[in-house]
Amino acid sequence: NTEYTATMGRSTLWGFGTDFTSQKWLSLDPCGILCVSLSISIHLFALLALGFTMISHSLLSKILYALLYVPFSALALASLFMATTTDPGAVPMGARPIPANLATESDSIVTERDTVRGGLRRRRGIRRCRKCNDNYKPPRAHHDSVTGRCVVKMDHYCPWVCNAVGIMNHKFFILFILYTFLTAVVSLALILIKFIRCGMPVPQSNKVSQDFNKTLQYAVDLYYGEHQQQQQQYDNMFLNSDEQATTGCDAMMNSDSMIISTLLVIVTILFFFFTCCMLMEQGEAVDTNMSKIARMKTRAGLSNADEYRPVATEFNEVFGGEHPTLSWHWFLPLPVKFPEWAHDNVLGYEYNLSFPPTPYQEPAETDTESVASRGSSVSLGRVSVTSDREDLVVVEGDIENVYVGDTGDSEHSSSMKKRSSTATSIT
Repeated sequence: NTEYTATMGRSTLWGFGTDFTSQKWLSLDPCGILCVSLSISIHLFALLALGFTMISHSLLSKILYALLYVPFSALALASLFMATTTDPGAVPMGARPIPANLATESDSIVTERDTVRGGLRRRRGIRRCRKCNDNYKPPRAHHDSVTGRCVVKMDHYCPWVCNAVGIMNHKFFILFILYTFLTAVVSLALILIKFIRCGMPVPQSNKVSQDFNKTLQYAVDLYYGEHQQQQQQYDNMFLNSDEQATTGCDAMMNSDSMIISTLLVIVTILFFFFTCCMLMEQGEAVDTNMSKIARMKTRAGLSNADEYRPVATEFNEVFGGEHPTLSWHWFLPLPVKFPEWAHDNVLGYEYNLSFPPTPYQEPAETDTESVASRGSSVSLGRVSVTSDREDLVVVEGDIENVYVGDTGDSEHSSSMKKRSSTATSIT
């Protein structure tokens, strides 16, 4: 057990990590931790800055802040938490191919390291990840070098959420950038309202009659020669009236508020354009049900599009659920759930806790190629070869297996029992 888990994933701290000994999933990448801390700090800064400097002058701004900005900010932070702490779809040690697909996968040609004689060898068998100690690698999985694990439908590693984005947390990543974009939109609206209305007199109809009476009283006092005493009272009266007419605007006049407001405007504009571009890019992932890596490999001609196609059309693989159409649960940072009948097919493997924590070994097949050591037997299709020679090439159809080694000076002999008319032996 220790032999296989020690080099898997990344280190564990207080039970948090990405290896098989971790009790809770959390990438300990220093750059990712710094970026996700910055993400949280920016959201909290904008929340407080808007509340103290941008809404005191207007009832409309207060309503927009309370009913839109605060909920959007809370949903963005909740989505960030889920995207960071959710296992993105890492393949567990001991995972096995789905039985229905075992025959097809075992018939594929894979390249692996020869631990006995060194170098690489080709053979028929299931796909394995050498970086994961030859653990089974499902067809739609890719190895993430940051978390150190193979992740199903990996889209990319995002330092802003400090995690790889895969089948199980892609939804939370999209919700995080969606709600961050919406907070930026509301923030721009509040800033615009502030600069439009700040300095414009706020109607105060209930004070009109009082101001008129004070003006008449001033004229009477002036007539009786009490000008100097009443002048000060009159000035104070209209100064107070002007201050009340621009309530909230004085918050922008001191230097500290100006610095905070300037930073808020810069951060809001930057995140508005950044998240807008990210949403447009991620829209393709939702529409095609294919990760970014899969789309890139398909367009480059490195893979067949059928290899990464969705396993079903009855639901969306990014948001889960029972239907492929827009639903309320798409907008809430709730765990992704797939129909029970499709769960294993979406992940590409089967696994339960009763499986041994060692790389899965497929059953011995008659068409599996193996390394020929001196004096050993090689099995290839329906051809059996016994030889002590190491520079032997056996061809059946379009499958070729080549072993090159030190032949020495000894006499070589070989024998072949032909069981297939298509088999050829070259000695």
